[in-house]
Amino acid sequence: MKRPSGVTVSAVLLVLGSLFQLLLAALMALGGVLLQKQIATGGPAAVTGATPMPGWMPIFEFAMVAIFIALALWGILTAVGLFRLRRWARYSVLVIGGGMALLGLCSILSMLFMLFVPMPVAAGVDASQAQSAQTFARVAFGVIAFFYAILCAVGVSWLVYFNLRPVRAAFAGATGELVTSRRPFLISVLSILNLVGAPGCLLLVFLPMPGVIFGWLLHGWEKAALYLVFAALEAAVGVGLWRMKKWGYQLTLGFMAFALIQSVVYLVRPSLVLRYTEEVSGIMRPIQSQPPLPAGFQTAMNEASFGFSVLIILAIAAVLIHYRAAFKDPVEPPQVTASHA
Repeated sequence: MKRPSGVTVSAVLLVLGSLFQLLLAALMALGGVLLQKQIATGGPAAVTGATPMPGWMPIFEFAMVAIFIALALWGILTAVGLFRLRRWARYSVLVIGGGMALLGLCSILSMLFMLFVPMPVAAGVDASQAQSAQTFARVAFGVIAFFYAILCAVGVSWLVYFNLRPVRAAFAGATGELVTSRRPFLISVLSILNLVGAPGCLLLVFLPMPGVIFGWLLHGWEKAALYLVFAALEAAVGVGLWRMKKWGYQLTLGFMAFALIQSVVYLVRPSLVLRYTEEVSGIMRPIQSQPPLPAGFQTAMNEASFGFSVLIILAIAAVLIHYRAAFKDPVEPPQVTASHA
């Protein structure tokens, strides 16, 4: 069957996006090397008396390099699969499109929130300069929101296009038969997102950021144990959903219930997370060029993010409940025993 033109365009876009990610990875790797040299020699901090860069920054830079390279390789392999009309490539681009749509939507809402909330102005700044800075910030947030709107639109278009019957038929193989899967597409997306999130939790074990659960700050082995448990849970959720196991469905609902309770607690009592924000700001202060945000502004941002988290959790729970029948173990047909005369 002839390859649809939309598949070719999507493959080209994936290649271009992957090349851009490789460029970002190269720039971040260069930045990590320069940071290592600056930390080893003392750099400008030794002359100006500024706060030196923390020793964990190069490790963080190289970890991000690895993530960008992995995402770029995923995109390139998916593009090759699309060119060859491989069935797995259609599933892969659907997952990528779902991730782009979710990332774009969350980022658009964040930028719109920043667009309509007055940014804090440092003390002693002239009023005319403050107004210009506010205007420039709004324009910058608007441009960033527009970029994420494009990203979200591309992701949604892939979700729609690669689920069209003619496109599905092109990936169905030589027989032209559409093979239906017992696992719904949205469940596949949730599974892969959890499998991707598990290594992210492992990365948090090695970063100097504290852990937080219901307002309690955790450090050292307590923080490591918390993120190791979360990584194991996310991996188990991903495997359970992918294999459409009933225990995976139940574990995911339990995980969502825990996340919902914690988000509601933070939404009702935003002060519980302010200590965490202040400690993280203190850790990041050596690499921040702007003064820390006022507590009131930070509280407003936290309330908006936790409110959106509640909506996302409820949406995931609704998807799980909608497909709950698919998690029932398949019933094997009764075996017929031959009767002997």
